[in-house]
Amino acid sequence: MARTPRDARIETRKARLKLQERHDPHWRQVVPGLFIGYRRANARSNGVWYSRKLEAGRYRKKRVGQADDHIDADGKVTLTYTQAVDRVREVAAGKSVSAPRHYGDGVVLNDVIDAYLSARQTIPGGRQNRVMSEGNAKLTRQSWDRYGATIGQMPVTAIDTKTLQTWHAGIAKAPPTKRGKVMSFNPREPQQLRGRKATANRVLTTVKAALRWAQVEGLLSDAHPDYWARVKPFAIDEDPLPRMLEPDEVSRLLKSAAPELRELLTGAMMTGARYGDLCALKVGDFNVEGGVVRIQQGKTGKLLWQPLTPEGKKFFERISVGREQNEPMFRREDGRPWRKSEAARPMHEAAQTSKLQGVTFKAMRSTYGKLLLLATRDIELVAKALGHSDSRITRRHYAHLLPSEVARGIAKLPALGIDE
Repeated sequence: MARTPRDARIETRKARLKLQERHDPHWRQVVPGLFIGYRRANARSNGVWYSRKLEAGRYRKKRVGQADDHIDADGKVTLTYTQAVDRVREVAAGKSVSAPRHYGDGVVLNDVIDAYLSARQTIPGGRQNRVMSEGNAKLTRQSWDRYGATIGQMPVTAIDTKTLQTWHAGIAKAPPTKRGKVMSFNPREPQQLRGRKATANRVLTTVKAALRWAQVEGLLSDAHPDYWARVKPFAIDEDPLPRMLEPDEVSRLLKSAAPELRELLTGAMMTGARYGDLCALKVGDFNVEGGVVRIQQGKTGKLLWQPLTPEGKKFFERISVGREQNEPMFRREDGRPWRKSEAARPMHEAAQTSKLQGVTFKAMRSTYGKLLLLATRDIELVAKALGHSDSRITRRHYAHLLPSEVARGIAKLPALGIDE
């Protein structure tokens, strides 16, 4: 049996991960005129094994497989150092062919997800055929980093339907995390289990969309099986209705809130804007003459010019008067702008003080939608005012508020004379 050449730089996973990323492979001679090479494109990807052979006075380089940097070797696509040396010898002897680009040169699922998210921020796509907003892409990336850590390191050709199904089911069974801390989870509690299934479905949707895109764009071979198409999302019940407040509950909450939070809550009730969009609002986004507020939605990427009621216009005039145009519209007591998740604790305290159950900042937006619908009876208008991408979302959340509309329609049906 031929002796395996030793090289402390590349023969172990631990040693390879210490190497600096570079364009040219690290080479080690196997026998005179034949070399094994290793190269890693970035820290998240598995490296690639190459062979280099001297032929007719010139060196010819070929890929032979993927290194087992982050996942265990399977002896076919992903190879240990020893397996890679054997593959190099086979390639040199004409007993094996080099791996094509879609098979073993570091194209792992992480690479496909990265390329897909980058492309979607510039090229329209998805169900609405729109460009993905930067905020939505960031949330999708964070979700993928949390749940795709293991499968993301696998080459796309080493994944099959069963592997994807097992990974998808695993997300639903795992407890949720918040800021890196594992939260309590009872899989027998319907609402908790529903939430985990919904999360698993969202991440699966991203994976399937990315793989379909990669196939169309030529990142995968035309002969590559679309194994992802056979992985079905979990069947789950419809979203629970969002918490909506009555006018007297809004009043109680505002009275219980600290002054800095009260202004933020009032801004939400006057515009229906999300917390993150309010945090990004500048003084200059309020147009006094037009009585509107410019809202750049981080979630959808939409730009809304939200009209204000006389009460809303008076409120924004009061908090913006005499201030610079580029100042944050809403600030903390110390002058800092509100940041991500900073309202959660004071919001919880205000809800407890006002004896309101299940109230988070999101309730202000849903309450705005509810009050607008009751005032206008126009669910399409509510969808536009909230910046919903699809009015189906609006109907799911708010249609129950208009049962009389259905009753009036049914009352117009002609009598059938059945009981006569």
